[in-house]
Amino acid sequence: MDDLHSDSDLRSLVVAGRDFSGRIASAVAFKDCRLSKTVFAGSQLRGLDLVGTTLEGCDLANAIWESARLENALFVDCRLTGLDLSQANIQGTEFRSCEISMANFRNTVSKKTKFVDCKLRGADFQRADLRQAVFQGCDLREAQMSFAKLDGADLRGSEIAGLQVGIADLRGAVVEPSQAAYLAGLMGLRIAQ
Repeated sequence: MDDLHSDSDLRSLVVAGRDFSGRIASAVAFKDCRLSKTVFAGSQLRGLDLVGTTLEGCDLANAIWESARLENALFVDCRLTGLDLSQANIQGTEFRSCEISMANFRNTVSKKTKFVDCKLRGADFQRADLRQAVFQGCDLREAQMSFAKLDGADLRGSEIAGLQVGIADLRGAVVEPSQAAYLAGLMGLRIAQ
């Protein structure tokens, strides 16, 4: 694989150590591929299609992947700081031990997406559909979840101090007791014994 071009349909490839920083292309598809230590920092891959693809140790900092489709993808130990996935369709995808601070997930459909041990500090999930999403052991401090659909979303085990979310948005979300006490404070409740 020499470079990324618009309308590329890449299947069952193993790509390691490549640098695609700043590349601009549309309608690129990676299907059943394995990408390791590959750099996409600052790339603009609108309408990207990642299906059954694993990214390990990749750098996607400040990439613009809006309107992407991530289906059954796996991100492990990746740097996604400032990544723009706005309006993406993310299904059955898992992020493990990734740095995703300040990323843009606005207006995404991220049902049944799993975030495990990820740093999502300041990430923007406004108006995202996060039903049945799991945030396990994540740093969600100062994350923005206003107007997000959180029914069935599991926030247990994650740090939520400074989480920006409306009370109505939390309907159906799963939290642990210490998180419930913090969220009650957002509603103006004082818990006393």
